[in-house]
Amino acid sequence: MKRKMKKSWAFNVILGILVLFMVGCKEEELVFPRQTEQEPIVTETRPTARPTNLTYVSAYNQNVEIHWPALSDRVVKAKVRYTDGGQDRTVDVSKFDVPLVIHLSELKNYDFSLQYFTADGTGSKVTRTALTPRAYEADYKIENVSVHPVPGGVTFIFPNTSTRELPGTLSYTVGGKSFEVSLKGNIKDTVTISNLTDETKKINFSLRLQDDEWNRAPATQVEMAPGLITYKLMLPTVFSYMSGSDAVLVWDNTTKDPVTVRVQYELNGVKKTAKVEGNTDVKGKLTFDVQGKATTFTYTFETEGLTSPEHKLQVNPLAPLNKLSWTAEASSTETNEGAANGKAQSLIDGDINTYWHSTWSSTNNPVYPHWFIIDLSKTEILGSIGMIRRHNNTTGGFKTFNVEISLDKVNWSMIAEGLTFNSADSPAAWQDYSLTPVKARYIRITMTAPMNSATSTHLAEFRTHAY
Repeated sequence: MKRKMKKSWAFNVILGILVLFMVGCKEEELVFPRQTEQEPIVTETRPTARPTNLTYVSAYNQNVEIHWPALSDRVVKAKVRYTDGGQDRTVDVSKFDVPLVIHLSELKNYDFSLQYFTADGTGSKVTRTALTPRAYEADYKIENVSVHPVPGGVTFIFPNTSTRELPGTLSYTVGGKSFEVSLKGNIKDTVTISNLTDETKKINFSLRLQDDEWNRAPATQVEMAPGLITYKLMLPTVFSYMSGSDAVLVWDNTTKDPVTVRVQYELNGVKKTAKVEGNTDVKGKLTFDVQGKATTFTYTFETEGLTSPEHKLQVNPLAPLNKLSWTAEASSTETNEGAANGKAQSLIDGDINTYWHSTWSSTNNPVYPHWFIIDLSKTEILGSIGMIRRHNNTTGGFKTFNVEISLDKVNWSMIAEGLTFNSADSPAAWQDYSLTPVKARYIRITMTAPMNSATSTHLAEFRTHAY
């Protein structure tokens, strides 16, 4: 009987302890309700509303912010403990409707402990959180500015860090003249310096921000050349020609950026203007009436709000080019055709009774294709080419040929392929071939097939017409 009573007593004691423990846990849960997540949230972004969980924010200006969740009315205080500068620090918090802001002396990882208390001194469990504050705002913006060349200028993009305006300056010197632009950090974080037309020269830019609240004035220097203005890509491709009674100005616009082209000229004593606005054609064209007359005109190109210097051109009716300054070379030549014949220069000597001939007398005669190159000595706007067969031979000539042009004798463009030439016409006459107007200095004629079975070939004379 006594043994049963002892067991009953022990059981009651254990049961009482369990009840007290459960009541204590329930009490703590009522006072310190569990968060929807067990661990505090660590972020670099401020909550836009009161958070559900305790939230630590790594803030700029070497700050850490603690944003409080909704707490029981019985929670009257929180203690935040950390170590900074070698000293243990404690912050007592009694207002939970505003974030706690802690300014720290270093950019390093800090350990924070936090405990809630009721009015009677009952404490919650201690939570521990580690995080690193962010740099001073002005310093961060200066150190992380992104600099990019843009057509005719340089763009500076500062990271946006807050809604607080940080004034500053951006200064630079161009052509011996100094410029200074005011900055409004966080209000306008993208700044473009325009009207910088020399993309070959780097410019030294000095940037400075002022933050009086934190007594910061960070500065830096950046070297950057402006980007190439788009019209500078177009200008080298410009040329003009005559079409009927009209002059035609053409250009390449490989970027398809909008371009406005303006032409000014005089016709019969009257000043004229022609213009195309916002054109994005890859092959741009502006046509204007000149009544078929040789006409001098000026033109400008405008892109990205920047206008080119004024340029001058003269457009002429199609006419034969003088050959005096030309030179010629060929894939092969023949020395057994007489002193005036066989050589490449006979193609452009102005005499249709002399001729060029490919090699036929060697032990290893070249076969098709044969070619010759004409150097016009300067860039011309071609409108046609012409050839005439050898005057005293209707056999052994070529039947088909290709036409290529080049500005530098390195990069070639095919402008006509598979054209037919009659090497047996009688009497011998000029055979001319119209070309889409094109800018060229070098012309390469490649003969691809013979008129009959001969492996060599010949030609009397070559000519071209230009604008």
